[in-house]
Amino acid sequence: MMEDEYINKKIKAALESLDNIQRGEPRPFLFTRIEARIRNERNMWSKISSFVATPVIAFACIFFVLILNASAFLISNNSTNSLSQPGSELATADEYSQVSSTLYEFENPKP
Repeated sequence: MMEDEYINKKIKAALESLDNIQRGEPRPFLFTRIEARIRNERNMWSKISSFVATPVIAFACIFFVLILNASAFLISNNSTNSLSQPGSELATADEYSQVSSTLYEFENPKP
């Protein structure tokens, strides 16, 4: 019984705290300030995105990337042909003929 009275008092206190409550109101011209800020941000980013999104600029960027890839491919083919000298082949053959041992190769000390 005593617990029910305590709960009822708390409920009554909570409901009474809502008396005389008023709806919150924004500051004057808040909506126009928000619209102006959105318009300014949209102008800056819309100019950049509209410039990049034009077909001429987009195709130019794609063409530029393709030219860079082709030039890198051609340069890499020319550089591999210049390394194929007889002396360099012998050096690589000597490098492969060296004996290498690792820590994982265990030798059996007992015969």
